[in-house]
Amino acid sequence: MWALRVIGLASLGGVLWHRHGAVAEWAVWGALACAALGASWLERRRAGWFTCLVSLTADYSLATALFWAMGGADWRYWVFVIPLLHALWRWGARGAWLSAPFLVSAIGAGWFWQTGELLVSDPQPLSWAVGLAALSVALGWMGRVREPSDYAPLIQQAEIALAESEAAERRIRERYRELTHHYRRLEEQLELLQDEADMWQALQRARDPDAIHRALLDRVRARFGASGAALYLLDETGVHIQAVSALGALAHLAGTAVRTPHQPFQRTPEPAQVIEQLRRATLTATDLTKAQTPPERRAPALVLPLLTEGRLLGALALTTNAPEGFSDETRTRLRNLLPHLAALLALTEQIRLMSVRLAETQFLYDMENLLFRADTAQSLPQRALNLLRTVLPHEHAQLILKRNQQLEIAAQVGDLPDLRAYLGERSAWTQAQIVSPDSSQAFAPAQSLLIVPLRGGVRTEGALLLGRSHTPPFSPADLELIQPLTVQLTTVLERAQLLSDLERLATTDGLTGVYNYRHFQERYREAINQSLRYQHPLAIMLIDLDNFKQVNDAHGHLEGDYLLVQFAEMLQNALRNTECVARYGGDEFVVLMHATNLQGALTAGKRVLHTVRKTPFLDTMGQARLKISISIGVAAYPNSTENPAEVLEKADEALEIAKRNGRNQVVAFENTA
Repeated sequence: MWALRVIGLASLGGVLWHRHGAVAEWAVWGALACAALGASWLERRRAGWFTCLVSLTADYSLATALFWAMGGADWRYWVFVIPLLHALWRWGARGAWLSAPFLVSAIGAGWFWQTGELLVSDPQPLSWAVGLAALSVALGWMGRVREPSDYAPLIQQAEIALAESEAAERRIRERYRELTHHYRRLEEQLELLQDEADMWQALQRARDPDAIHRALLDRVRARFGASGAALYLLDETGVHIQAVSALGALAHLAGTAVRTPHQPFQRTPEPAQVIEQLRRATLTATDLTKAQTPPERRAPALVLPLLTEGRLLGALALTTNAPEGFSDETRTRLRNLLPHLAALLALTEQIRLMSVRLAETQFLYDMENLLFRADTAQSLPQRALNLLRTVLPHEHAQLILKRNQQLEIAAQVGDLPDLRAYLGERSAWTQAQIVSPDSSQAFAPAQSLLIVPLRGGVRTEGALLLGRSHTPPFSPADLELIQPLTVQLTTVLERAQLLSDLERLATTDGLTGVYNYRHFQERYREAINQSLRYQHPLAIMLIDLDNFKQVNDAHGHLEGDYLLVQFAEMLQNALRNTECVARYGGDEFVVLMHATNLQGALTAGKRVLHTVRKTPFLDTMGQARLKISISIGVAAYPNSTENPAEVLEKADEALEIAKRNGRNQVVAFENTA
């Protein structure tokens, strides 16, 4: 409809221009244009009775003006049909019905404006007015009939939905500018995230600090299309800033250092001065000084500081061979990435230190608990050596301990050769040291060797040797790391030896060295349970030295004790290693024999008796002037009793029988029931 309004206004304006219309007529034309514009705006923004009335008023006013402008043309009355059809199409029946009075009023106003007479004075305009009014009523009635009453709620809902959609469209247009503004910001953030993700992937693939620096620098160089790149880090003193890694056109700068303008009592040098020094060094190194005009618009080299918490951490230098240098967009991206790169480097260093400290703490904790987890004191050195690999990686290791003034290999990992002779020939092994690669051929396959002494108090108790074949050679930092750990290792080994000695003293007889009565009772109870569960045979041999009191009376208790020591050693040699030999009390000994029946125990008893008869026992002066005999009682399960708990009792009864029958014999107790 807005197009028809524009056409109508244009036609009316053309007529006024041709007639040289007066100012009042042009004012009316302006009012009609404003009314048409307002009606079009209302129709796009809202729907309702008010909009309908405004649109009808504007449209019929424009039609009246066109009616007047057409003069006496007969077809001019059809101009009023256009607003009628528009009202019917847009508002339905109510629009057509409201058009009826507007039609009559518009035709009457147009006729009066043209002739100065009322509508009823001429039958022609009156008939047109009545006819068009009747047409509008008929069209409204037809539209009402064609719209079932059931559709009224749907139409109302559709109108509401249309109004809501128009409101939503306005909100969308209002948000569009904000979205357009933020879109670019999101693109920049996405590029930054991609750069950060690339850096993080490079960090994850690296193992040591040098590899991390090289990987990060390689990714930065690739991401920003640089021909050369160098990463500078400030040392702990703040006096020197060193190129820890360099690639491409700046590769020859790797390892070089620049002295910073460091002032006394200054915590960190001024970043601007340091960056200017590095910039001059970079431009000179790559011969880019001629391409430095003007530096604001053309930058063949960029040297930017790496700051963390306001402190200078280092600097990043990039060069390019492109004629236009680094673009503004590239420099902006790089500056946005620098804080994250600095944080990543600082985080890498913190993580490395934390992992080292955590590994040390875990090693100390595991070493403390190793005493309680190790099965025996002999297995503890090997398990301790395996723990060291979690703190300081290595492929080969040896733990050499000094026992009885002799060096012994207590534990070994890998394929290191026997280095006891190497340590014995040199006194320098008493100090921690790293063997240089030139002399490491003697330690093949190890290419780098770390030697750390194990000290107990002021005495050197042994040495720890670690070797590497493939990983980087040992560094002074590794030597500094391992020394406090070896102190803990030495302490644990000493405690293990003390516990082993205490365990030996608690289970053995202090004079003869065989097991004591308490330990025998524990082993005897275990043997009883196994025999009851698995029906294994079990035998016990009780041995008594005949007339031992006479030896003490004739030669003294010292000679008697020495005789007991010799007898205990002879008894252990005459029996199997699996037999449990214990001192039962005084001059009595007991032997616990697992999985042995009565016949086997009797055979063993005869062997012991025969060995005693032919063995000359020495006195404390080394003379063979002592002669003894023994009585042996033997019992076994199930030959002697059906209850394994009674085997010791039956062996004691057999021993009494041997003593009553003249001693110096073996008696086996047999179950005659």
